[in-house]
Amino acid sequence: MNKAFDPIIMNMADEIVKICSPFQIFLVSQKTDRKGNVTSFKVCAVVDDSYVDHSELESEILLKTDCPVPCDIIVYNITDWNECLDDDCTFAYRVDNEGDLLYEQKK
Repeated sequence: MNKAFDPIIMNMADEIVKICSPFQIFLVSQKTDRKGNVTSFKVCAVVDDSYVDHSELESEILLKTDCPVPCDIIVYNITDWNECLDDDCTFAYRVDNEGDLLYEQKK
């Protein structure tokens, strides 16, 4: 994680860590204006299997955080994530291979 990420994105990652203690958080995409300021972004969080309802957790994260730009959160539980990593047609595979790792839980 040597790459420097925008503070808005890192703040959101920090907030997600506080809410659900994910295993990993990836930056999937970001848009910037002509000056290089982030105007929107998408992150993916990989969480414990105890989070059964992904959409409920996604909503909880969006409700409990205050991001100054539009953002989208995608949540996978660890079992679903691991099942998708071997299939190069899945979103999880693309995120794991092309996304930027923002956070990884220490083992």
